[in-house]
Amino acid sequence: MPPKRKRTDDTAAAATSSTRGTRSSTRQSRSTTTAASTKKSTAKKNDEVEDQTATITPPAKKSKTTKSDAKATAASKSAKTTTAKTAAASSSKGAEKSGAPKSSDDDTIARKHTLPETPTSSTIYDLPPKSGAPAKAVPPPSPPGANEPYTAARSLLLFKAYADSENPSVIGPEGYERLCMDAKIPLDGAAPLILSWQLGAKEMGKVTEAEWRKGTEALQVSKLHALALAVTDLESLLIHNNAPPEKKAKEAYDKTAYWKYCADKKDAFRKLYAFCFNFAKPEQSKNIEMETATALWSVLLVPQYPLMSEVIEFINSKPTTYKAANKDLWNMMLEFCETVNPNLSDYESDGAWPTLLDDFVLSKKGPTATTNGSGYLSSTGD
Repeated sequence: MPPKRKRTDDTAAAATSSTRGTRSSTRQSRSTTTAASTKKSTAKKNDEVEDQTATITPPAKKSKTTKSDAKATAASKSAKTTTAKTAAASSSKGAEKSGAPKSSDDDTIARKHTLPETPTSSTIYDLPPKSGAPAKAVPPPSPPGANEPYTAARSLLLFKAYADSENPSVIGPEGYERLCMDAKIPLDGAAPLILSWQLGAKEMGKVTEAEWRKGTEALQVSKLHALALAVTDLESLLIHNNAPPEKKAKEAYDKTAYWKYCADKKDAFRKLYAFCFNFAKPEQSKNIEMETATALWSVLLVPQYPLMSEVIEFINSKPTTYKAANKDLWNMMLEFCETVNPNLSDYESDGAWPTLLDDFVLSKKGPTATTNGSGYLSSTGD
C-alpha cells in the first residue's frame, strides 16, 4: 500500500506544480500587458505635453529678440527722459540766474490752448459770414499803408466770401450790401456807384464773377482793404473835386488806374456819370424814373454844384409833371451844372435846354422874368 500512496503524492505534486506555473504565467502576462499599456499612456501624455509646449512657448530666438528690443526701447526712453530733465534743469537754472519766473507744466498747457495757430496760406481776410451760412475762411487784414499786391487767386477768394449761396457765380444785393459794410463804404453816397463802375457791373446791386475778375484786375486790387481805399480815393477825386495827393514811393495799393483818372478828372467824371444812367436804366427802357434820377443827381452833382439841390427840390414839387428822365435830359443836366453860373445870369432861354430846366429858371427868376434880347433870362428890376 505504501507504493500506491507515493504515486498519488507525485501526481498531486505534479498537478500543483502545473497550477502554480499556470498562475505565474498568467501573472507575467498581466504584468506585461499592464506595463505596455502604461508605457503607451505615458508616451501619449508626453506627446500632448510636447505639443502644448511647442504651441505656447515661442521660439528661443524670437524670445531673445523681443527682450533685446525691449531693453533697447527702455534704454532710448531713459536717455530721452534724462536729456529732457537735464535741459529742463539747465533752463530752470538759467531762469533763476536771470531772475525770470519759472515755467510750470500748467503754464505750458495754458499757452498751448490760448496761443492762436499760425495761419496758413489758404486763409484769407476776416470777413463776417452770411446769416445762416457757414463761416468762410478769410485772410487777416493788412495794416494800413502796407503794399497790397494783386493776385487773381486772392481776388477770387474775396468774391466767394460774398457770393450767393444759391448762385455762387454772382454777388447779389445782400452780398453787395455786406461787402460795402465790411469795407466801410457808405451805402447812401456815391461810393457804391463808383465801386460798380470800377467793376463794370451791368445791374444794380449785383456783380458777376466775370465782372469781378476783370474789374479787380484793372484796379490791381484783390483785398478788401485795398478795394475800399481805391473807391474812397476816386470818390474824393471825382465827386468832391479834391486835389490828388502827392505820389509816394510805397502806396497802400497799386494806384496805376487812379493816376490815369487824375490826368483828366473832367473826362473821368463824365465816364462815371454816363455809366450811372445805363446802370440805373431798365434793360428794355430808354428812360429812368425821375425818383431814381433825382437820387443819383443828389450824390453825383450836388456835392460839386450846390445849385443842383434847388433843381431837385423844384422837380420834387411837381411829381405829376416830371415823371422820367431820358438820356438827353440826363446829359444836359450835367452840362447845365458845368456851364451856367449859380445865379443863372448866363442862362440862354433860346438855347437847346430841356423844358424842365426852362421851367426851373423861370421859377427862380419869378413870373416877371423876360429875355433881355441876348437870350438870357432876367427879371424886371435886374
